Parts: sequence; C-alpha cells; structure tokens
Amino acid sequence: MTLRLAALGLAIACAAGAHANPEDEILAATEAYLAMREELSPPVALTRDEVNEALRASDAGSVEIFGDVVGLASSAFYSDDGLSRTLMMALDDGSSVALRAGDSVDRLRVGARIGVIAAVDHEGAANELRVRAWIHEWDLPDEQPVEEPGDDPPPPTPPPDTGQSGQDLPDPAAPGAFRVDAIEVWKSWVREHNPRLSPQQAEDIVRWVLHYSQQFDVNHKLIFALIKWESWFDPACVSHAGAIGLMQLMPGTARSLGVDPRNVQQNIQGGVHYLSEQLAKYADRPNYERVILALACYNAGPNAVSRAGDRVPAITETQRYVRKVSSTFYELHQSGMP
Repeated sequence: MTLRLAALGLAIACAAGAHANPEDEILAATEAYLAMREELSPPVALTRDEVNEALRASDAGSVEIFGDVVGLASSAFYSDDGLSRTLMMALDDGSSVALRAGDSVDRLRVGARIGVIAAVDHEGAANELRVRAWIHEWDLPDEQPVEEPGDDPPPPTPPPDTGQSGQDLPDPAAPGAFRVDAIEVWKSWVREHNPRLSPQQAEDIVRWVLHYSQQFDVNHKLIFALIKWESWFDPACVSHAGAIGLMQLMPGTARSLGVDPRNVQQNIQGGVHYLSEQLAKYADRPNYERVILALACYNAGPNAVSRAGDRVPAITETQRYVRKVSSTFYELHQSGMP
C-alpha cells in the first residue's frame, strides 16, 4: 500500500510538472546552469584542442563546451551513476566529442546549439567527460560589452577553415534572382536545422527571407546564415536579454523599425531591414570587412563597433558570432546553394 501511495504521489508530481509554465522551467534551468558556472568557473572549449587541453590539465575538474548536437545513444547496460546516455557534439573546428550523460539529454534534438558543463574524470583508464548541466545557447543571457581601458581591439579575422582570404567573402548586398526550385532547397535546409518546423512553417520562413532580402538588397544566404546562429529557426525563441524571434530583435529595435517581433513575417522584415542599414554604413569597404562589421553591429550594437574604431569589439561573444555567421555565409556560397 505504501509503495502504491508513493507511486501515486510521484505520478501527481510528474503531472503537475508537465503543466508547469515552460518559461519558468527555462528560467530555473538557466539560473541553475549559471550558478554552476559561477561556482566552478570552468574553462570554455569550442574546439577539440581546447577540450584536450582541459582533459590534460590535472587541476581541471570541469570544462564548459559549446557545440551542436549530432547524436544521442542509450547504453544497454545499467549505470550506477545514472549516466546511461552518450551525447555527441560537433565543435566549431569540425571535430566531435562524446560525453556520458543522464536521461535529461533525451529532450535535445539533433542540430541544437548547446552549452554543456562537463566534469572531467581523471581517474579512469582514459579521461572521460560527464555532463553535469546543459542549456540551449540561446537561453543564455547575452554577454555585456567589456572593454578594458587602453585595449586595442583585434582586427577582424577571416572565417576559420575556409582556406580563403577575408576578401573572398561574397557580396553581402547581392541577393540576385532565385530559381523556383530554390524554395524547396532552402526549405529542406531550414528543416535540417529545426526539424520541429512543419513543412508549411519552413516554406513561409524561406519565402519571407527571399522576399525581404530582395526588397532590402541583402544577400539571402547571409540572412539564412544569421538566422541559423541567432535562433536555429525557432520562431518562439526569446533570450534572457529580451531578444525575440527568428532574428532575435530587441523590443526597442523592433519599435524603431515599426514591426511586431512576435510576428514571424515582421520579425524577418525587421531583421533584414536592420542588417541592411548596418551594411550600408560600410558600403565603401571590401566585402569581407563589410560583412563582419555589419554582423558585429547586429550582435553588439553599432555604438560598440563605433567605440572600437569601426572594428570588431573586443567582446568574446561578438567575435565568436562574427566568425560563425561569416563562415556559414561563405560555406553556403561555396556549396552552390541557390
């Protein structure tokens, strides 16, 4: 009888949790993740070399890894510590890393960009990484600009692993004409990044991106690359800094553009319009500089770029953002996407 009552109580608790406010759950998870980050102060790893460095460091008890989910697998064997899953992540240098995890990772989807705080186990035959906490990157608060007095912000660097000079980025203001079959090609690409979208949702997003890219004279491949890293094509995405929707418009920016950021079509319209304004400021620069400075403005704000002497500010998050979006833009161009 006691066991049945306990089971009933557990079922009621689970049912109550199922009806909890999703925003409250996200906020609680984010606060827990940030508290663990503050307590442990783990080094950040974006590449395999950085992960290996953390594994080699005898005093590194944990590491914070950012990457894309590429696979999940369940172990057939019982695990005493409850870590019965394997989480595979793709890192920014194209390498991958495997981590042991509990069943909380079952909520993740392939393609999601996440941050993971992992424990480094130095006791086994081989160093092992174990997931302690994870979070979608878009749920993390935006880093505030931190510029040390007298710092000279580094010059822009070319996209990683392209083998090309920075001048080889395509024209950011050349949307061009697109073929009829382009809609289907881009729809498939968008759904690869967010399989939760229905075919109609993905098609609407693609049509609006193509339409407003032409209207505001912006290369649509740049817009697709930007949306990938802003929201992973999640129309309901809201950051803790208050940025809204696919293109992560701040409410004040949306008001100045006269759009409703919670309306998907208007969100895309406003985001493309805003990026076009940033590109226009640097119309006299080479393609590469024009792209990265406009992206830096989009991420950190025009004032931060201006204070840095019209260069990418010395803000880690902004520098990563510029590298990721410009690299994806270049890859889309090189791959022959319509």
